[in-house]
Amino acid sequence: MIVQPVNSDGQSVRHQEVAADSVGAGVGEYVLLVRGAGARRASQLDDGLRDVNDCAIVGIIDRFDK
Repeated sequence: MIVQPVNSDGQSVRHQEVAADSVGAGVGEYVLLVRGAGARRASQLDDGLRDVNDCAIVGIIDRFDK
């Protein structure tokens, strides 16, 4: 998935990046990202091996509380 980091007001804060989707998020949903070792742990394949990536979606955000 191509993701756009945003702040709690929904405004873009950095450039777009690519993330492996491990939860089945849809287009336009707010998601939680992990990077580095957390992303590698989040994307385990069916045969027990780990997929190699540096950014993964691990959750869908329902709402922002301020």
